[in-house]
Amino acid sequence: MKKRILTLTKKEVLHIIRDPRSLYLALILPVVLLILFGFAITFDIHHLPIGIVDQDRTPLSRDLISSLRASDYFSIRFIRHNYAQLEPLLEEGKVKLILAFPPHFSRRLAQGEKPALQLLIDGSDNNTAQVAIGYLSRLIQTFSIKKLKENLKEKSPLAAELIPPILPQPRIWYNPELKSANFIIPGLIAVVMMVLTTLLTSLTIAREWETGTMEQLIITPAKAPEIIIGKVAPYIFLGYLQITLVILVGTILFSVPLKGSLILLFFASGIFLVCGLGIGLLVSTVSRSQQLAFMFSIIFTLLPSFLLSGFIFPVSSMPSLIQYVTWLVPAKYFLVILRGIFLKGNGIAILWPQLLILALFALFFLLAATKRLKLTLE
Repeated sequence: MKKRILTLTKKEVLHIIRDPRSLYLALILPVVLLILFGFAITFDIHHLPIGIVDQDRTPLSRDLISSLRASDYFSIRFIRHNYAQLEPLLEEGKVKLILAFPPHFSRRLAQGEKPALQLLIDGSDNNTAQVAIGYLSRLIQTFSIKKLKENLKEKSPLAAELIPPILPQPRIWYNPELKSANFIIPGLIAVVMMVLTTLLTSLTIAREWETGTMEQLIITPAKAPEIIIGKVAPYIFLGYLQITLVILVGTILFSVPLKGSLILLFFASGIFLVCGLGIGLLVSTVSRSQQLAFMFSIIFTLLPSFLLSGFIFPVSSMPSLIQYVTWLVPAKYFLVILRGIFLKGNGIAILWPQLLILALFALFFLLAATKRLKLTLE
């Protein structure tokens, strides 16, 4: 049995070496995808184009405009004195937000009234709109507190010292800078690994059917479990090279911290690799053409991993029925492991439920592929 498995493994290794597309798919493509998506997908905003409608035209309004100009979040493109000049720019997309000072804003504020600043926001990109509102609200709040203290000092220096502003003091754990890359990169690693490991085995066995070499395996003394092990073994090695490369890219290029155990990360990745390879083997027993195997692999891995794993959208925000469906997505559990190890430094004492579920997924897919292949061999 051992000799037959080694022979099948050697055959698969030679096939990989002679087919550079497999090496590209396993080693180069994941790095390219991680870099492209890592730079393209971000929730941070910088230099968001905004317009100002200044109907107040006082030192106070100019001071606030200067504070916005000094911020890295916003880029003031236009300053006008009426809405009619700026609203078309919002419609054309030249600005994403308009901040409007009403007439007599400073005077009403000095009289103890509560005049409001108006924000007109392009809501076609709801994520950018929500982040921009948060940034701008914090900037205006900080500016308001600063002016309040200055006014108190002018009227009564002692009162200004006795009545300090009440400010919350947030402490952000695990991602203090709130960098999108620290959230996105671990998720990308899970998605990329799931898709490519599944493609590797599904396309390889489908190619065996197309070229007629699968019939040669059928007539050999090798049994279905031996064929499965012989097929999977080389790709586990390639998968470990794959995860090593994407970890290096994530930590070096994107500066994502790796606070947890590297050994635990590779152990969890190994289980996830077997899970992805098992899905690919199962797909290959259903589809005997590379085109069909590619389509099935994308449908069963990319879409669920991208949409239902919690990579972009929180699972808790999904409808109840969809939340039950996410239980069947292996990438969901691997994503929890990756973010836990990278950002929180979690150990096996915390992550063992996800590891156990991934192991059960891997065992199920391998057994299902073996059973399906056994039926085919008969």
